[in-house]
Amino acid sequence: MRRSSQLVLLFLFFFTIKGEAHKPITSKYTYTEDVFPILSARCGRCHMTGGIAPMSLLTYKEAIPWAESMRLELTADHMPPWYTENDPHRLTPRELDILLTWATGGTPEGPAKRLVPPALKNGWKLGKPDLLLQMPSAVTLGPDTMEDTHDVLLQNARETDRWIRALDVLPGTASVVRDVVVYTKASAGENTIASWLPGDDPMVVTSDAAIRWPGGSELRARIHYRKTWTYDGKAVTDRTSVGVYLVNHAPQHEMHIWTLPENPSVLDHDVQVVAVRLEGGTADKPIRVGATRPNGSHVELIDLLSRPDWNRQYWLPNPLLLSKGTHITTTGPANVRLWLDVIDGP
Repeated sequence: MRRSSQLVLLFLFFFTIKGEAHKPITSKYTYTEDVFPILSARCGRCHMTGGIAPMSLLTYKEAIPWAESMRLELTADHMPPWYTENDPHRLTPRELDILLTWATGGTPEGPAKRLVPPALKNGWKLGKPDLLLQMPSAVTLGPDTMEDTHDVLLQNARETDRWIRALDVLPGTASVVRDVVVYTKASAGENTIASWLPGDDPMVVTSDAAIRWPGGSELRARIHYRKTWTYDGKAVTDRTSVGVYLVNHAPQHEMHIWTLPENPSVLDHDVQVVAVRLEGGTADKPIRVGATRPNGSHVELIDLLSRPDWNRQYWLPNPLLLSKGTHITTTGPANVRLWLDVIDGP
């Protein structure tokens, strides 16, 4: 009699789980027709097999287990990790509605259809670099190492200046390379050239500007590695490459990377601001960077939620001209770097 009761209870428990697993189909959107094109375009740079994300979302079977997680991340505005309103990578309201409706409405697959996901980046988007600089040797993260940072020499110093017009990063093992900072180093100190995160396009400066690689300076990379749970207990090896694109003459404008020394900071030259990068900050706290010109007029450079794990470099839609004496003010806990074309001054 006791054995019979146990069987009944087990059957009822199994029946309850199975019943809850099948939600009624209320979504008018399907994976193959509506959801996949959005995931492919907006999320596929990271959520692909071999990408930095711990799961791929680019087949129906891969996406289904993560539908509820997708809903939570989207409603919290944590994903996709682009946090300015005018960033072209952000989801549109219609795209957001499609994903949420599908995730909460029974996740229908839709008609059988051949889907072509994006390929893992395995080449240089700007063509062959003038300098293809690979890490001197491979780095291995041991089975017990989940996160690490390595500083590597890419090229020794030369006597003369060189001018960089573009730069790209090609991870050796994309699933563990979390971010890369490329910088020059000399006895006088360090100067950041570019920063890279998964999903970023190559850094390309404006056509009449370039970044100085000073004579006597090494070119180095600081590579931050982080494993996801899929690599827990496993060793992973990486040998990342950096592609540098040069110009053969001094440009009309020199691009400077300026870390705001204080808040507010005052410009000592006329400049064009072309990009903003935040470093640090507190998760989900608003950060604003604004400029008040000498005539009292004010303009916002950037307004976003801070996500310290995804401190991207944001390129302004159009360069912003600011005159000498302009006050740059930051609201929120973060360090700020500006990419500047200096128009009037050294």
